[in-house]
Amino acid sequence: MFDGVKGMPAKVCLGLSSVIMLVYSVNFIFFADCHVINGDGCRSILTNGADADHASYGRGAAVLQLAGTLMLGLFMGNMLLLNEGAKGKWSLMLPGLIGFIVLLWVLAVTGDYESSSSNPMIATAIGTLLYGMAYYFLMEEGVNEGLNFEFNGLQVKDTMAAAMLGLAVFIGVAFTINNLFFAEGYLGRSDSTFLPVIGNYDGDYYAAESTAPNPILIKVIGSLFIPYVLYAVNILRTGPQGKWPIMHVSMFGLGAFALASIMGVIFFDEADWETAGNKAAFTQNAVITTLVWFLVVASYARLRAEGGEDGMTIMGEEVTDADFFLMKMYPAIMAVIAVILLATNLYSFSGL
Repeated sequence: MFDGVKGMPAKVCLGLSSVIMLVYSVNFIFFADCHVINGDGCRSILTNGADADHASYGRGAAVLQLAGTLMLGLFMGNMLLLNEGAKGKWSLMLPGLIGFIVLLWVLAVTGDYESSSSNPMIATAIGTLLYGMAYYFLMEEGVNEGLNFEFNGLQVKDTMAAAMLGLAVFIGVAFTINNLFFAEGYLGRSDSTFLPVIGNYDGDYYAAESTAPNPILIKVIGSLFIPYVLYAVNILRTGPQGKWPIMHVSMFGLGAFALASIMGVIFFDEADWETAGNKAAFTQNAVITTLVWFLVVASYARLRAEGGEDGMTIMGEEVTDADFFLMKMYPAIMAVIAVILLATNLYSFSGL
């Protein structure tokens, strides 16, 4: 295990950045409800450091769990690098690095919102630095092999697969722009909007809903969308041959995100919300995220014919069964993720 990366400096940097990703991912998936109330009377790995009178106290637990699933996907990308090697995987690392840099910007430049703790920003800065250093060290192991920033038109031959990825990119770009640049409007706190206010609420949704996420959390989600959007753009721009690493990470991260959204609808409790339209908003987001998940998985299935799985290895070993990942390994792992997310809705790991 973890023999794919040979150089110790790169392995250490990737390993440490993975620990940071995993800790935050687990904390948000299992303990988001406790995290947002600063651990008052409950269990959590990390807390938001907010006093009861702070603007972030009690806000955004549902959004934090979604952020945890996206971070889980990026963590699995690190595991892929450590086990399968970094050769030619610039297409995996550069989008991740861009996403982490934007996340750091979001946490550092908060505008008129005063963060309750600088710990997330510090952890993100350390994790981004470690990830960037790993990329630098991995240049010796061929991470930049095939590096290509040219655009020579659409490189996906399968029209249906190209259309599905294109639609996924369109949705991803729309939500990324909305979350990063129009978070205030999305929450109804300003008239500057891109997408409609959550739940089409007429007024200041943030002020009316005591558990609504603060603008920073909306921006965090937007920054975590970026790698997944860039993965799809890269496939459309350079072709699918050998792009199984970024497709796998997308399928896991977006799949977990969609499942968490679906669970949010299934286990929606009206008593937890004060304003009307919340369940409709949850349902709408669940439908959209599930659609994107389907588009990515379906396009992967079709792009295998164009070499999408060329050079695919698992734990460093070449895969001889053509259907092993898509029909066996992927469903099994997603079933485990589904069970975990189901457990978080049936049982309070935080003790609340």
